[in-house]
Amino acid sequence: MKTLGRLVLSAILAILASLIVAGLFLPVYGIVEGGSYNCLSDGVGTCLSEIPLSALLYGPLFSIAGLLVLTPVFMTILSWRD
Repeated sequence: MKTLGRLVLSAILAILASLIVAGLFLPVYGIVEGGSYNCLSDGVGTCLSEIPLSALLYGPLFSIAGLLVLTPVFMTILSWRD
C-alpha cells in the first residue's frame, strides 16, 4: 500500500512538474520552431496570440514525456527519504 501511495504521489508530482516546464517553454517555442516567428522579438501581443496553438502542440508532449521520465525519478527520491 505504501508503494501504491508513492506511485500516485510521484505521478501527480511528475504531471505538475511537466506542466510547469511546458508553461515556461511556451513563450519561447518560436526559437525552437524556427521561421519568422520569434516571441522574444515580436512583442507580447503576438506572443500571447500564439500561446493557444503552442499549448495544443507542446502541452501534451511535455505532459506525456514528463510523466514517463519523472515518475521513476520521483519514486526513487521518495523511497530514499524513508
